[in-house]
Amino acid sequence: MRTAISPTYFDFHEVAYHFLKLTATDRLLRFGRLISDLEIVAYVEAFYLRSDPVFVVMGPWPSIAGAAHLEITDRGAILGLSVSSWARRQGIGTLLLDRACLFASSRGISTFFVRNLSANMALRSLAQRVGMRVAWAPNAKSTQVELPAGSRDGSHGKYITGQFMLADYSLRLQRRTPPGEDTVSADLLESTAS
Repeated sequence: MRTAISPTYFDFHEVAYHFLKLTATDRLLRFGRLISDLEIVAYVEAFYLRSDPVFVVMGPWPSIAGAAHLEITDRGAILGLSVSSWARRQGIGTLLLDRACLFASSRGISTFFVRNLSANMALRSLAQRVGMRVAWAPNAKSTQVELPAGSRDGSHGKYITGQFMLADYSLRLQRRTPPGEDTVSADLLESTAS
């Protein structure tokens, strides 16, 4: 049985190796831009130094099957999720997304922002399968929002059905909210699309 764990600094090399092995396309989807190997190592060092929530699923040593990183903000959390190419279609992404939701719910967070969500059909589909609401901008400069049919009433999620939203990173600045309230709601997003 696989489980998502929080890696320690002793796992630094394995975590860095996971990100270094991502293809250029995967790096673009995961980080929002193409980044160099040196930038990846700095990224891993930074989330260890900040003690950001990070979850990994271990594979055959020295590999990591997948990783999820949450950067907590005042508007929700920025989610980065990646699954190694050899570990896809094995439920790794679902396990990591469930673990991220469990952590977020303990912190009162219900909105995850994802870079390049409009281009990441696999993550959008995964989120919908587990019952998350999903909203994305068709392109980075768009003010229109796409809300797929059924995105507000997922029926396949365990405890996360309808409680969490996966939103495009570009939508995080749509509206200022009072402290204690989440940033993006389906109603707000629909009104910004009009």
